[in-house]
Amino acid sequence: MKYRVAQIIPYFGRWPVWIDLYFYSCSKNLMVDFIFYTDCPVPQKKYDNIFIHKCSYNEYKSLVGERLGIEFNVNNPYKLTDLKPFLGLVHKEELQGYDFWGFGDLDLVYGDLSIVVNERNLKKYDVITTHSYHIAGHFTILRNNDKYRNLCLSINDWDKKLCDDKHYALDEGEWSDILYPQIHYVRALYKRLLKKIGVSYWGYMEAMGRMLHWKKLFSEFYTTPAPQKGEEWEYHCDTNKVYSPKGKELPYLHFLFFKKTPYYDTDVYWRDGFYKIDNSFDNYKRIIFNNNEVGAVLQD
Repeated sequence: MKYRVAQIIPYFGRWPVWIDLYFYSCSKNLMVDFIFYTDCPVPQKKYDNIFIHKCSYNEYKSLVGERLGIEFNVNNPYKLTDLKPFLGLVHKEELQGYDFWGFGDLDLVYGDLSIVVNERNLKKYDVITTHSYHIAGHFTILRNNDKYRNLCLSINDWDKKLCDDKHYALDEGEWSDILYPQIHYVRALYKRLLKKIGVSYWGYMEAMGRMLHWKKLFSEFYTTPAPQKGEEWEYHCDTNKVYSPKGKELPYLHFLFFKKTPYYDTDVYWRDGFYKIDNSFDNYKRIIFNNNEVGAVLQD
């Protein structure tokens, strides 16, 4: 592909149980380099587009503080989610030679990312994200230039908020609003008028995003479902494709609502022992995700 894309992922603590599946799915998407800063064990399986920089959490905090000119000494590594808008600036040196930089989460399995990351989109758009109503913290890429690296500095009191242990969700909140400044008016119009006459919220948000932002793709890919009993999503190992229960192909499946989460009140979520597969992914025909488990169908 003509364009080079990098995703920066600082992650400290313990890998999730599905990390080998995550890495495997990353390796099938060679249009993106996945660059990690972590104290977790280096995976035994090596992949050409996965780069692991081993460092302690304290060492990484020092790097961030030095490059942003702040005293970055937050206690909880989860605070690094607030750092996502700043990763292009923090890692400007490492991103030399890349056309796009971005960020993502680990609680997902990638399908065919070329649905989103392809030459047509990379030529046309400066910002690509997989939600229509705000920046998706689980997958967003931006053109690697001064404008988008430095946009984070427009967040009010950004230095104080970064150095505060409180989690502000800056990526999907204030920074997202800077990238999509009309969003409050768009939502208000829907709530006050269009909702009452039955206009589809998702269709409306998609249309407004395309109308207002010629160089930014805010498009809903339905990657973050709330699973219901009896529904199954599939990852096809041979083709590296993810499908919804209705057979729609997705660029990836985000596990947010499969897990127990404060963002969704339900008793339908994964319990201990839900992950029932090993790392023999090439021996699997399909991997199945439902509200109870992650299982597999073997090759014939």
